[in-house]
Amino acid sequence: MRELIEKIYRRAQAIGACSLFTGKETMEELIELMFRPQGVEFMLNNKFPDIDTLREFKPYHPERYGVYIDCGEIDLTEARKVFLIGNTVARLKYREIARNRVYMMCGAKAHITASGYAVVRIEKDFHSDIDSTATENAVILW
Repeated sequence: MRELIEKIYRRAQAIGACSLFTGKETMEELIELMFRPQGVEFMLNNKFPDIDTLREFKPYHPERYGVYIDCGEIDLTEARKVFLIGNTVARLKYREIARNRVYMMCGAKAHITASGYAVVRIEKDFHSDIDSTATENAVILW
């Protein structure tokens, strides 16, 4: 795991990653950086890391931290922060009063159903597809 994070760090520094990423992070800390606004922006704008590099994380079960890489079809309810990557097709349902974040890259797909007073923020790359439905007082932000 350490070698993988250091490899990503070297590549990220070469294209201008911010100083928040030191290369000494654990997987959990690295994923927390991914979910920060600067992390999401960097990843989506730079198409970084590539899908092959992201797939190297799969054996470490990043889904326990909300990162789904090539997970096939999945159903999630009230998932507060989710990063969908690659061959992942998610059906996401939200109803509770909460701030929810959905990020997508490398061709992920999602269907979001929001109701009640849920608020869902979506950011994605151009390779990912989403369709959404908001009813009652729910809001989906792009």
